[in-house]
Amino acid sequence: MSFRLSFAAAIAAAVVSVTAAQAACNIPANSGAMQAELIDHLNAERAARGLKPLRLSPSLDKAAQGHACDNAKRQSISHVSSDGSQLQNRLRRAGYAYRTAAENTGRGFATGKRAVEWWMNSPHHKHNMLIGQMRDVGVGIAMSAAPDSRLHWIIVMGKSK
Repeated sequence: MSFRLSFAAAIAAAVVSVTAAQAACNIPANSGAMQAELIDHLNAERAARGLKPLRLSPSLDKAAQGHACDNAKRQSISHVSSDGSQLQNRLRRAGYAYRTAAENTGRGFATGKRAVEWWMNSPHHKHNMLIGQMRDVGVGIAMSAAPDSRLHWIIVMGKSK
């Protein structure tokens, strides 16, 4: 009986912890529409080059959103999380078994279209978005606290095993 109570208490604490972490992150109310816009423009760039479209992956989405929240809290565009983790660590934690993966970060873009345009004008970011083997995508969007109040964007692209 005490095991059941301890297990139930641990589950309750984990749920409260996840809820608190989400509440601490300022995710725009229209983030779903912003995410769809970004994916549409990303896939248009891929289609223009004869590449397959990327499909939204819940696991990559989780990894991207977590990192967007972390970057927004720090007002950063880093590829390294505040806990020192790299993309590979975040993908494992999100449950995405990858063969290949890449990540673009950015901040200040008002729209998903603008984010894709900016990344397409950066050789390294453009390369990441146009890797032919990629099949999946996740998008994270979070706003940093005032007075900065900028949108932080993360896209994670991958191919699972």
